[in-house]
Amino acid sequence: MATAVEGYEFGLLGPLSGRHGGRALDLGSPLQRAVLVRLLLGEGRQCGLDHLIDALWEEPPGNAVRSVQTYVYRIRLSLGEERSRLETTQGGYQLDIPEQAVDALRFERLVRDGEELRAARQTGPALRVFDTALALWSGEPLSGVPGPYAQRHRRRFVDLRLNAQVARLSCADELGEHARVATELTSLIADHPLREDLYALRMRALYHAGRTAEALAVYAAARETMVAELGMDPGPELRELQSRILSGAEPDPAESRPAGQLAGAAPSLAAIARTGPTASADAVGDSATLPGGEEHPVASGAAPEADRSATTRVEEAPSVARPQQLPPAPGDFVGRDRLRERLRLALRPSGEAVALAVLSGIGGVGKTALALRVAHGLRGDYPDGQLYVDLRGDGGQPTDPADVLVDFLLALGMPVAEIPATPTARAGAYRTLTADRRILVLLDNAHDTAQVTPLLPGTPGNSALITTRHRSLVPPGAARFEVPVPDQQEAVAMLGRFTGDAEIAADPELALELVSACGQLPLALRIIGARTAARPGRGLGAQLLRLRAEEHQLDELRAGGMSVEATFQVGYRALAPDRARAMRLCALLDAADFPVAVAAALLDQPEQETEEQLEQLLEAGLLEPHSADRYRFHDLVRAFAARRADREDPVAEREAALVRLTTFLQATLFQAMNATEKAGSLAIHLFSVPLTGLRFADAEEARSWLLAEHTLLVSVFSRVLRDIPDAVRSVVAALSVIASSGLFAGPAHQRELERVTDHAVTAADLGDDPTLRAQTRHIRAWLAFIRGDMIAAETDLREAIRRARAVDDRVTLFMSTRLLSVVLADRGRPAEAVGFFAESEAVAGAEDDPNSPAHFLQEVARLFTVLSSDRAEVNIAAAQHVYEVSDRLRREAARR
Repeated sequence: MATAVEGYEFGLLGPLSGRHGGRALDLGSPLQRAVLVRLLLGEGRQCGLDHLIDALWEEPPGNAVRSVQTYVYRIRLSLGEERSRLETTQGGYQLDIPEQAVDALRFERLVRDGEELRAARQTGPALRVFDTALALWSGEPLSGVPGPYAQRHRRRFVDLRLNAQVARLSCADELGEHARVATELTSLIADHPLREDLYALRMRALYHAGRTAEALAVYAAARETMVAELGMDPGPELRELQSRILSGAEPDPAESRPAGQLAGAAPSLAAIARTGPTASADAVGDSATLPGGEEHPVASGAAPEADRSATTRVEEAPSVARPQQLPPAPGDFVGRDRLRERLRLALRPSGEAVALAVLSGIGGVGKTALALRVAHGLRGDYPDGQLYVDLRGDGGQPTDPADVLVDFLLALGMPVAEIPATPTARAGAYRTLTADRRILVLLDNAHDTAQVTPLLPGTPGNSALITTRHRSLVPPGAARFEVPVPDQQEAVAMLGRFTGDAEIAADPELALELVSACGQLPLALRIIGARTAARPGRGLGAQLLRLRAEEHQLDELRAGGMSVEATFQVGYRALAPDRARAMRLCALLDAADFPVAVAAALLDQPEQETEEQLEQLLEAGLLEPHSADRYRFHDLVRAFAARRADREDPVAEREAALVRLTTFLQATLFQAMNATEKAGSLAIHLFSVPLTGLRFADAEEARSWLLAEHTLLVSVFSRVLRDIPDAVRSVVAALSVIASSGLFAGPAHQRELERVTDHAVTAADLGDDPTLRAQTRHIRAWLAFIRGDMIAAETDLREAIRRARAVDDRVTLFMSTRLLSVVLADRGRPAEAVGFFAESEAVAGAEDDPNSPAHFLQEVARLFTVLSSDRAEVNIAAAQHVYEVSDRLRREAARR
């Protein structure tokens, strides 16, 4: 919870946030946020550059200094007109933000003030100060901020919070709020089962509330935990407290005991469960607290009567309420059989721990439908009830778990007047009411781990099923299941269930095409079913035609309250501006997948920063992993992001991104040529590139890259040729290298390359560069020659020669006349062949001259041989044939 001072608010005690004058600040990438945290916690003191680097990395990368300087610069920009608050000092930086504007610093100040008041015996004011301090918290501190510095302070803040909670409860106990203290300590003990001071405080609170038997039961549970976890009895202070309670003596004051030390061991759910009936009694103890902190009076010496009263209340309504909150499971659910079985096994009741499972996946993939189907099937395993909530975690305003706890407590039978005021107390009461029962909790559409943690039952025998778009949401001990789009067969079955099997049986091939057009996304299939039901005369064929019109595809996928675009829009609106821009620009790619380097070229930023943004999109369920270092969009998500790009990014910005990428790919192709050890002449004639591109260690690595990125190259070049006439030259140069390399993984790749070359010919004809008209026809003729289409090759070569002569393009003239001579020889026209061969020799120049066409041809042949001669999928017979026929024609020309 941020606090506002001088217009600034910075929240560190939860997800990192910043505001100025009510306006949210763009805090940038995770590493930039880590720099900001380091500066904020410096409390206005100078922070050295080396300290910032150490805050971000255990092992700094080579560009660490430059990266930190970039992050500082961007933080300064985010401060707007008050950027002077971030000063550059000798050897570092200094951020002038008041302590009161940073919730973490204010929290520490309030805790110190509370301790001073408590030491001065001003218990009431101390309690109010501790309450104010703890109210600043809104989740896991520094959530999502990376780096060793943030991790250290995350642990430190958690420890400080626990100490503040203990101090607050000690004050409340001194002021007579014994029942509330006992209740809130339940969850704290569950989280920290080896801290003896928590057990001691709870024993005192219960004793003073007249619940002696329960106080002694707390000691028994503490001893059982200590023996099981540490192999030893509790310490002397706790044993003495037990003896004083047994003898009826007044326990020593809470402030006189030594503070316990927080142990590193994780809490044992089994140990918590062993408290048995005590947990139920705790729930009754909570109900003794009235609104405003008043309590039912309990006589100091009336422990047996209090126990009987507690027992009576345990048997009343709260213990028998059996909520049945699950929404209906979709009646038309189909498929997912294997995943359903795995989920069912993961959610079986266990005597060792709470059964936890997480379903993650993109919006519209059917997570909720699957969860409801599984949850209804497990109702028999959880006879004490099922709880459900939509946590709205895919948008900008996730549901507050404290509000959910109110609904859950009411469903479990707690009267409104007895619901605790604080989130911590509510969580404790919730875990108490679910202890020793079998309840299934379905937390739908969760945002993060901090949101779901207070809503998880605390004892074995219960279970929780979580659905989320966020891949990193995996509470400790949970089994995670990714929900993919269904395969084609299952998607057709879904469509049949939504539209009626008769529609599918009438035209199975049409059904397959329609499923493909929907990206096999269950939400899209359901919408098609609803539209078909609404317009039965229209049929699936008409639906398919409408979906194939790209500009209307998303418009067609909406019906009633369902909309694919709206589903994606919710997650998109929650993105930071830099991540939204990354999503939009990456959607300009039509390739099935892409690597980080390609995205970095599109976004015009370092690969490390780009990867962070892509990982955040992955986390938000708007991007999918393809392999270790590659990403992909679901087809409909790409369509959504492309539409956002059309509406939000100026045409000039989109075109600039594609030109940057084309230049990057062109430069990388140049590096591929360099990997063959000798490619100088090709570079002279084809390239003028300001970028370096990717580098390759050898020809094998270059080969692998060319084959892996074939689809990407084709899609980018097609888009540029269609939309950006000024970039045609770069594409033609790149096509020359790809065609010369001979790396076509089968006929399908060659057909794709021929299609792009057709576009290049058209673009060149529409442009004003006559040289490109000759070059593009030569490339297309070479591809036709490889395919064996001599008529097409001859047609393009004659046109290429005519145009090359007109503009004195000696390289294209040489290459085209040489290839045409081979084509004519193959077609049985030797006289013509010798004539064109002679013309090629006339312009060839010396083979040892790097600027000569003859030298250029040598390097083309070398490139083809080095990159493709040892690959089975490449047919090099065409190149060998050109060499053999050229040699024969050379001899015939000499005889004439």
